[in-house]
Amino acid sequence: MSDLEKTRKSLSFLVDDSLRPGLILHMDGNVLYENEAFKLCFDSVTNRNIVQLLDASSYEAFEKFTRKAKRSGCMMMEMMPKKVMLTEKHPVDMQLLFVPDVNKMIVMFDAVHLQMLPSMKTYVNAFNQSSNFILLVDQEGIIRDVNAMHTVFINRRREELIGENISTVLSIIDSRNTNNFAELCETVKRQGCVETFKSYQRTQEDTRHYHITTYYDQETNMYIIQMADSTEKENLQVQLAHSGSLSAVGQIAASIAHEIRNPITTLKGFTQLLKASASDDSKRYISVIEDEIDRMESILGEMLVLSKPSVKKKSIFSLEILVDEMVAVLQPKALMEGIEIDTDIRVKESPLLHGDPDKFKQVLLNLFKNALESMEHGGILTIQLSEEDKKLMLTIKDTGKGMTLHQVNQIFMPFFSSKPGGTGLGLPFVLKTVEEHGGTIAVESQLEIGTKFVLTLPKKNEAANEMMNCKRTIVS
Repeated sequence: MSDLEKTRKSLSFLVDDSLRPGLILHMDGNVLYENEAFKLCFDSVTNRNIVQLLDASSYEAFEKFTRKAKRSGCMMMEMMPKKVMLTEKHPVDMQLLFVPDVNKMIVMFDAVHLQMLPSMKTYVNAFNQSSNFILLVDQEGIIRDVNAMHTVFINRRREELIGENISTVLSIIDSRNTNNFAELCETVKRQGCVETFKSYQRTQEDTRHYHITTYYDQETNMYIIQMADSTEKENLQVQLAHSGSLSAVGQIAASIAHEIRNPITTLKGFTQLLKASASDDSKRYISVIEDEIDRMESILGEMLVLSKPSVKKKSIFSLEILVDEMVAVLQPKALMEGIEIDTDIRVKESPLLHGDPDKFKQVLLNLFKNALESMEHGGILTIQLSEEDKKLMLTIKDTGKGMTLHQVNQIFMPFFSSKPGGTGLGLPFVLKTVEEHGGTIAVESQLEIGTKFVLTLPKKNEAANEMMNCKRTIVS
């Protein structure tokens, strides 16, 4: 921090704690600091020297005080002997204070029209404490002030924004932004306000959705730009649409089951009859038909799983034991394909869950199987179980071919599959089951690097631990 910045901070509390407009000046009259009351009352943030604020006689009196203060070298305070015409509308009295230790001047203003300041302070507090990001922009598009939410919304310091053009902020949020501020101003003046929606990629894993509203204030001739974070609302809408998709799949599955199962049974019966009297060549064709019929039954079975209501069979089970059992099931397949399975358990005691262990077995089987199928010889499947803030974290990471961002955004949608012959119903089942158990899933993926699934699940409470003292296994 520079010496000038330290000086500003050491003196600013003297003017910030007051309801009166105030300035901190260098001895040559240049403005070092303006408090919020000064900015709001006189709209003079563009003025950088007090000579721009005073009439000739008032400035002469100011200069006389400055010379006297320099000669004395002592702290001095004085009221200006006449009305200071700070603006044509607002004649004010000016109080001067010389601080010799830092060789700076503090100026405070009094005026009849400032009787409204208590309510103004309320507005200042509302501006500073708002949960939205608010910017004050002048006619040229220059940012004159921002509230304290700048670090939350765009991760920039206040000093990086004040004095910059509004296009700086807009380009941070949207690098392809081509909006013309002059055109925006005309639209705002004509319509009263303009609303836009922007998506901002804060990090690779964090996309925010901002609702931006621009207003024009005729009295101050300033534009007020307010950004509200609507990310949670957007995510809820996506989840609602997804829930609707699953519900529709369930309804379709119920009707499909009724309509297709009978014809499938009939087809299987006739293929068995044909097989008894068929030639060797015909038997090969019939085997293909039987395989396809089995595949149809498999797809139908997966759809019926999605159509079922929430968990009915609930018990307390150990996630660690469940992971070990599923790894044992898939270990032979991994060995045959030259894939290493690395299991890392980082929990102090058996991690217990409350729910349906059979359904959760299927969740693990789907995720492990997908990971193995995405890798070639020499791949590594890493399974890590850890605990964080009374939550269980199950991480499943592969070194497979990875996915594009579009694929990551679609994988939990019914019938979407990147695998040849895939039904696109395995991961929707995984999501549905994890959510039924009170958990969440996060996915990260990069092409040619691999994919990572992170399941976050609520750990069963201590009462459940006592119930499990005599039983530490699950029914397989």
